[in-house]
Formats: sequence, structure tokens, C-alpha cells
Amino acid sequence: MIPSQAPRQGEGEFVKGEQLLSVRSGRVVAVGRGVLAVFLVLSFLLAPPTTPFADRASSLLLVGNLVWAVLLLATSRHHLFAYRLLRFPAVLPAVDLTIFTTLLYLTSGANSPFFSPFVVLMLAATIQWGSRGATIMGLLTLLVFAPAGWQVFFGQDQDQQAAMSFVLRTGYTAVISVMLVAFGRHVERVVDELSRLSDPLSVDDGDAGPPIAECLRHALWVFGAARGIFLWEDADEPNASIGILDGGRFETRLLAPGGEDWVAPEAAEAVFLYHRGSNASVIRNGRGVMAGPVAPLARDLVAQADFERALVIPASTRSLTGWVFVFDHDGPANEDLAVGAMVSAQVSVALERWESARTRRAAVAAEDRVRLARDLHDGVLQFLAGARLHLDSLAGARALPEDAQARIAILREAVADEQRELRGFISTLRPARGDSARVMRPLGEELDQLAERLSRYWTIEVTAAVEPAGLSVSDSVSYDLGRIVRESVANAVRHGGARNVRVAATAAAERLTIRIDDDGRGFAFDGEFVADQFDPDGTSPRSLHERVRALDGRMQLSSSSKGASVMIDMPLKAA
Repeated sequence: MIPSQAPRQGEGEFVKGEQLLSVRSGRVVAVGRGVLAVFLVLSFLLAPPTTPFADRASSLLLVGNLVWAVLLLATSRHHLFAYRLLRFPAVLPAVDLTIFTTLLYLTSGANSPFFSPFVVLMLAATIQWGSRGATIMGLLTLLVFAPAGWQVFFGQDQDQQAAMSFVLRTGYTAVISVMLVAFGRHVERVVDELSRLSDPLSVDDGDAGPPIAECLRHALWVFGAARGIFLWEDADEPNASIGILDGGRFETRLLAPGGEDWVAPEAAEAVFLYHRGSNASVIRNGRGVMAGPVAPLARDLVAQADFERALVIPASTRSLTGWVFVFDHDGPANEDLAVGAMVSAQVSVALERWESARTRRAAVAAEDRVRLARDLHDGVLQFLAGARLHLDSLAGARALPEDAQARIAILREAVADEQRELRGFISTLRPARGDSARVMRPLGEELDQLAERLSRYWTIEVTAAVEPAGLSVSDSVSYDLGRIVRESVANAVRHGGARNVRVAATAAAERLTIRIDDDGRGFAFDGEFVADQFDPDGTSPRSLHERVRALDGRMQLSSSSKGASVMIDMPLKAA
């Protein structure tokens, strides 16, 4: 039902209660009441004469009803009628019911020609109060009509023809009441679905992926369903993905291509209802409804869930193509296709908003990387260049002792190494050219050179081994691995007092495994530790784990009094 709304300033209060059409329904009923009053008077004038009292009483009631109806019709567009009189919604039906009941029993009771107005009263109640109005007015009609049946069956007015009229009128009154109640509930359900469409479809702007679960929950909420799936295809992925929501539990699966379209091409871009038992479908075509294709869903897709019927709603963006499947919602109707078209627009907009946010974040990140690269190049790198010039000038001074000259030579080489590292870091920050991903580096040589530099810097023994020996990796992977090894060695020396560090890299099945062992004091725990669950006191290498996680990798730590081990598994592709 549509709840009452607050009026604009100066219009007074709206009608209290649950009405389908609010003030407009009152005007519709007023017009119907006026037209009915005119025809009742005309029909009475054509009727054969009855007793003088009945003629006089009936004529007075009919004339009074006509005046009453015309008065209400004349004032139906005035705000006093709309916002004052209708504040008491039971008054007008009560007056009408009293008038027509009196007419009924003044003119032959069960056989009275003035029974049809009760049907109009039931229609009016349905228009104004939906299923509740139809139920109440139907029961009241049967209640006020029941004494007429007592008279023709058991009273002094026993009449076979009147009894037959009573039975027929009672039967179609009950049937009309039931049908109007069903119609009212149907309209209420459609209005409820439309009101649920106004609920915002919240989309997380995080990097977790498209908001499949949120979109599916929203669609199920609109139609009051508990189960459904979301099938989507990414233009860059070979397999389709399916999200399944059942009773609040959400899970995803991958579907390998089955050689046939998931949804029949003639129905792929439209909302349609599908009945599994008969393989029949009803499809929305423009503003109309028509029979859809037989078996519009692929067999592999139908096998993914147990359902009797499904409402299929398309949704797509520039890179995603998908369908929402709402399973076994109550009371499927053709109107669901129109509501489904609105849900389709909502879900598509939500996916496009997520896609735009992802593109915007990538653009902002790229701009930040370019800015950082420029600042490092113009700031830190130039400072290191100046510092190296000063060290070069000091190296030529003969007055310095040999020990100082040796230290200066080490510093010069360290600064040169840092300049090379910084230039490599800057090159990774700047936008890559089209062929940069094809630049490959021999990992064994890179790690050997890095181990030699780290041994000299930290005055410890660092060794490296690579399997297979001729393994080559992309420039970006080489850089990322170098930063991981440098940080691991620094942690081992600073926090563990290690004197020996061994680095082993093994490639298999498009994954790269790195193991870094040292002979230091280990971490502040004994045993194995999964770095995805940090200890509360922060003793694990949080920054190292964040770097590994950014590369879509996994890290595991082992620690004892004899040393520590860092196990890292990461993709062989550039992150």
C-alpha cells in the first residue's frame, strides 16, 4: 500500500490510513457515486408501482441519495473534501451502505432490483483501501443481505424465485469479493516492489571486485525472494563467473565455456520469466509481453541451481555482461517484467559506477606515481648525485689517511648503487611503454649481484640460488623481488643479529616461491606463523607482508632460537 504523504504547506493534512490512490481514489468514487445515483432514479421511475409507502419512502431515499451524490461530486475537487472529509474514511461508505440497505429491504429484499449498488460499494472500497477494503465491504454486504435469505427460506415471505435470486446473488457476491481481494493484494504487491526500488543500491568503492553480491541481494529484496544467482562474463576472462545467494549465504564459482550461449540470443537483452518444467518463457517486448524462446537457458547453467521458475534480468557495462536470476518468488506476474526492467537499470548503473570508480582510482594512482617519480628524480636523485661529487673530490685528497679513503670509496660505491636502485624504482613508477612487459632479466644474475651488494653493505654473508638456473623474469618482477630480499635481509640483521642469509628462488606453474633463511635470533615467537593474521603486538614484519600482499602473494614465517625463515609465494607475472 502507498503510505500517506505529507501535504505541501497550506493544503492541510492528507488522509490517514492505507489507500491505493489516496485523494484521487476519492474523486473516482465520487464520480461513480453520482453516475450510479442518476441511473438508480431513472430505473425507479420505470419500475411498476408498488405500495404507496414503499413508493414514497424509496423515492425520497433515491432523491436524497442523488442530492448527496451530486453534492459530493461538486465538492470532490475542493480541498475540504480531499483533506478534511476524507480524514474520516469510514463515514462515506457507512452512509452509502445505510442508504442501499434501506432501499434493499423496502423493495422486495432478496429479489430487490437495488442489489447491484452493493457491487459498486465493493469496487469503491477496493479502489480506496485495496484488499482490506474489499474484504470488509464484501463481508458487510453478505451480512446485510443475510436477513433477506432468512425471510425467503424460513420467514413469512417464502418464495422459490426469491430464494433462487438470494442464492445466486450470495454466490456472485462471494466470488466478486474473493476476486477483488486478490486484485487488491496483487496491486499492493506491485506497489511494494516499486517502493523497494527506491532503496539505494549501495556499492563499495573498494578494490574487492564488482559488487555482485550487493546487486543480487537488491534484486531479491525487490521481489521478496530468498534465492538467486548472478551470472557474469568479463571481456578479459575466458570463464564465466556465477554468484549464488541462498538464505543469506553467498558463494562464487567459475563456469567453463560450454559451447553454447548461457542465455538464448533472442532473450539475452530482455527481461523474461522462465518455467523450468515446461521449458517455456514469457519475454518483455517493448511495453508488451510475448511468448519467449523454448529452453532459453543453457543446460549447464540450469544445472547450477534447483528452481521451478526464474525471473531473468540482464545487466551489462562496457566490460561486463551478466544476468540476475530471481528464483521462485511469490506470485509471478507480467508486471514483474516491467519491475525487472527497472532493476536491470539499477544493477547496470551500480556496476558502471563501480567500474568508473576503479578506472578513476587507477588514473589517480598513475598520476600519483608520475608525481612521485618526478619528485624523486628532481629531489633525492639529484641530491645523491651531488653527494657523490663531493665524495669524488674527497677521494682525491692526499692528506686523508688510508682508512678514511677506504671508507670514502665504500660510500661512493654505496651511493652509486643507491642511485641505480633509485633510477630503477623511478622507471617502475612512470607509465610503461607498450614493450616494457617483454623486457626480461636473468633472475640468477640479478640475485647474485644483489647478494654481493648486501653482503658488502651489512658486512654479512648473503648467498642466492635460483631454480631453474636459466630462469628469466620481467623487469617489474625482478624489481619487486629485489625490494623483498633487501627488506628481508635488513630485518634479519637489524632485529635478529643474523650473520648469514640464504635466498632461494624456485619457479613452477606460473608461480615464484622465495625462501629467505637466516641464522639470527628469529622473531618474537616460536613455530610457524601465517602472516595474514598479524599478532597484536606487531612483532611480525608488517611492511614486508603488505608489500607481498600488494603483489597478490602469500607469506609464511617460521621462527626459532636458531634463526628465521620467510616463505613467499607470488605470481610469476608482473603484478
